[in-house]
Amino acid sequence: MKIQGRLLQGGILLVLILALVMGAGGCAKSTMVKSGIKSFGPTAIDLLLQNILDTGSAELLKEGMPGQVVLVTGLTEMNPNSREALEQCCMLYVSYGMFIEDQNPKFATELYTIGKSYGIRALSTNEGFRKGLENGKKIPELVGALGKDYVPALCWAGLATGLQIIHQMDDPMALMIMPDAVALMNRTVALDPDYFYGMGKTFLGGYYALVPAFLGLGGGPDVSARTFEEARKITDGKFLMVDVFEARYLCTYTDDRKHFEELLNGVLKADSAALKGGRVLNELAKMKARYFLSVADSLF
Repeated sequence: MKIQGRLLQGGILLVLILALVMGAGGCAKSTMVKSGIKSFGPTAIDLLLQNILDTGSAELLKEGMPGQVVLVTGLTEMNPNSREALEQCCMLYVSYGMFIEDQNPKFATELYTIGKSYGIRALSTNEGFRKGLENGKKIPELVGALGKDYVPALCWAGLATGLQIIHQMDDPMALMIMPDAVALMNRTVALDPDYFYGMGKTFLGGYYALVPAFLGLGGGPDVSARTFEEARKITDGKFLMVDVFEARYLCTYTDDRKHFEELLNGVLKADSAALKGGRVLNELAKMKARYFLSVADSLF
């Protein structure tokens, strides 16, 4: 994809400039040459993502995210066999997509597609998973063999896939990969239902709202409502994205505008900082709450 090529080229250039700056002194430069890109590997990305999650301003982060994506893409491609780097790169693409999807769904879909590719690459560091894909097996057939170390990759690859599909609901080919998203998220929840503030259950709540019960695929409004409530309990209601997903997907499906507005207005009144280590996620939830309230007439 053109966007991925541009990001990769920019990321490598930025990393090389950073390496030259940090290695400008003789001894430091020698150390840089010996240690290579590992000096900028998962630890550097960990610190970057931690700072992102602790950011207090979602708008400020949104403006700065293209640069963060460029940097992390470059770091990842210079350490391409690191599961941690690949899954964190996937996470950042998904996060960036969620920031811009309401205003630019086409670009967000591109970001989700790229994010999914990094997530699958992270999962493919497992030899059995990789060989299974090479032999033509489907993702739902393979995820059961992945253990808890793969939870982040499972979650972010699943979320990338699911959000990509949501923006392509009119494309029958896109809907054909829905089983991949569900399998990835179900495995995430089976291994660690609390991961990332219950993101797995939050996504599944939205999925169950989109899938009518009569199809026999485990969906329907009752299952959706129950799953959202389970997700909410994980953080005692502090992860506001649960309310946003419930409003956007379940309330619009059941045509319950009153509850839709109650949930989103509650998000706007909540304390974002109550979610320790994830304040910016709640700020993002507030951005989405304001947007969905502004377009409520088109959703009902």
